[in-house]
Amino acid sequence: MDETSVRRLLETAIGDEPPMGPVARNSLRAGIKLRRRARMRRAAGGAAVVIVSAAVIPAAIATLANTPVPRHHASRPPGPWVPPNGTAYVINSGGGTVTPIDLATSTAEKPIDVSGEPVAMTIAPDGKTAYVPIGFTSSRTSAQGVQPIDLATNTAGKPIDLQWPPDAIVITPDGKTAYSINGFPSLTLTPIDLATNRPGKPIKLSEPPQAIAMAPDGKAYVAIQASSMTSHGFRTAYDFMSLDLATGRLGKPVRLSGGPDAIAITPNGKTAYVTIFSSGTVTPINLSTNKARRPIKISGKSLGKRFIGRPFAIAITPDGKTAYVTNGASGTVMPIDVATNRPGRPIKISGKPGSDAIAISADGTTAYVANQPSSTVTPIYLATGTPEKPIRFGHGWDSGFEAIAIVP
Repeated sequence: MDETSVRRLLETAIGDEPPMGPVARNSLRAGIKLRRRARMRRAAGGAAVVIVSAAVIPAAIATLANTPVPRHHASRPPGPWVPPNGTAYVINSGGGTVTPIDLATSTAEKPIDVSGEPVAMTIAPDGKTAYVPIGFTSSRTSAQGVQPIDLATNTAGKPIDLQWPPDAIVITPDGKTAYSINGFPSLTLTPIDLATNRPGKPIKLSEPPQAIAMAPDGKAYVAIQASSMTSHGFRTAYDFMSLDLATGRLGKPVRLSGGPDAIAITPNGKTAYVTIFSSGTVTPINLSTNKARRPIKISGKSLGKRFIGRPFAIAITPDGKTAYVTNGASGTVMPIDVATNRPGRPIKISGKPGSDAIAISADGTTAYVANQPSSTVTPIYLATGTPEKPIRFGHGWDSGFEAIAIVP
């Protein structure tokens, strides 16, 4: 065969040819065998070897076209922590203030004076106003109620007088109405029109709520202390149930293992997590079936000894994948996988116990933990579970960091 014929064969071989699927794979195997034989027959002449190789080329091309190229997705280690944008607000019940923290610079700013002792805090969905229940008044005012704070200027407004000291507050997802839970002796639920900051008629409650949370669909849920008289004396039990905000009626109870401290609801509204301080557990509750799942044990460790955990505050990441629970007995934060309800490795944030509150940044990268004994707020880089440098302010045990909220 002359050189011109060989060139034509090569051009035909590498020209446009449709993929051959299984035939191509068989041709490739045959071609490999032919090459092996060709290497064993070097004496057969160069032209024969070239022709065999040329015949294999379209088969190889067709095989590559039909076979996906394997990609090796090596897990990249997360990069260094970058502080998120936004502002965290921390109530200081002992000092009668709310302190803003610039998250980008990790700097505590000038505290905002409020009219008494703040006991809780929530922020309107539009991020423009914080609402702070005032449990005990100072000498500057006789109002007992909820104080709004303009977050654009960090200025406290006129308190909304509720006549009774409130314990907690929630806001509907549409941002139109707040509901204040008023404890003893009133045991009432007061609606507040946020357009006018005027309270409505209080709604009587049958039992004192210990905690309250608002689901994304606008339904409210409470954990209450239910008391009754039995033949053996006075009996106290604790239940989780829905709360009708229009009537104050409570739904079917789900019995809890002890006194609740906080409720967090997943972003999809399917599951509520209730921290039980006395039993050292977190109880997941399926909101569609109104049934509790197996409690999650929160363990603790101090001075080399293990003991029952003391879960207090809880926050869930924006993607709904992980819940983070503060353990007041050991100064740690425990992650919980929401899909499996399995606890992860505790994150040590302080040498002292007493983590009072937790919030997670809007981008889901960082948790911020208010720690009363050390007068700090500690950022935790969630990608690595690493606590970053604490942000220090306040005055130790007198601070009372009972709530923290973040505005993007």
